[in-house]
Amino acid sequence: MRKVSTGIVIFLLLNVFLVFFTYGNCEAGKILYVGGTKTENYTSIQTAIDDASEGDTIFVFSGTYNESIVVNKSINLIGEDKNRTILDINKSEHYAILLQAQGVNISGLTIQNCTVGIYVVGYGNVSQNNIIMNNNITNNFGGIYLSNYSSNNLISGNIITKNNGEGIRLFGSVDNKINGNIITKNGGFGIVLWDSSQYNFISENTILNNLKGIALRRWSNNNIIFENNITRNRNSGIYITYSFKNNISENNIGNNTFGIYLEDSTKNTISANYVLGNRYGIYLYDSPNNMIYLENIFSDNNEDIWDRSRTFKTPSLELPLVVCAFLFVLFLKRNGKMF
Repeated sequence: MRKVSTGIVIFLLLNVFLVFFTYGNCEAGKILYVGGTKTENYTSIQTAIDDASEGDTIFVFSGTYNESIVVNKSINLIGEDKNRTILDINKSEHYAILLQAQGVNISGLTIQNCTVGIYVVGYGNVSQNNIIMNNNITNNFGGIYLSNYSSNNLISGNIITKNNGEGIRLFGSVDNKINGNIITKNGGFGIVLWDSSQYNFISENTILNNLKGIALRRWSNNNIIFENNITRNRNSGIYITYSFKNNISENNIGNNTFGIYLEDSTKNTISANYVLGNRYGIYLYDSPNNMIYLENIFSDNNEDIWDRSRTFKTPSLELPLVVCAFLFVLFLKRNGKMF
């Protein structure tokens, strides 16, 4: 037993050191244990969180925990084994983890059977400097949601699969990193950025067999999508609408209906991507003035680039003449001089 305990302590200290060194989140504090064989350990994750102080670590032994938890302080929440430490809500109307703090590390858990696996709302509606790493998030409606003004969060190394809706959703969130996740078989978007989610960095993810791979929607500008593997999504690999000045480079985009689909979006840069086996490699709908460079490699697409962007003339004399004619007819009608 002494060897096992020593191993766990070393594992925890390494995790805390890694979090502090990499992201500067939590200061090392005491360790609270949940589950396991010792009678003094907590039986509830939420009770351990309630008793914890800022900078503490909650270590959860393998097992199934049927509770919805609120994290409202800066702690480390670490599961013993991500395949055997299971947070199973079994209630579709609940979240599994509601994160209402800054500087939180969540890792080593399977999260399943709820509305949203991890819902980040933050402290005072601002959620910063959290790490969500090395978890399984499956069979929920949504995987990970970041709400308004969430920033400088890291979502990395997670397996996000078989959720009915979106794998990862950012809403009005900036400067976040989504890196190295496997996002597959979700019923909606693999990753979607909504409503002015800007300056986010999405890289080295495998996004496979979702409805759509990555989507940028409604003024989600200045994001970087880099070195992702985006394949066999049923609709679009990358879908961009009403979003501008994004950089899409060095991605493998294969066997989707649309490799990259742009609608009402301009000034995006598309370079050095490998676009293979899609029905349309790049599809432009009312999206002029995007920069599509020759470094892109196209292969075995039905159409490499399909441009349905309309070109509108800048009004010159035509519009003033139409307005004058309308006013003249209206004048004649009011003065009874119409023939």
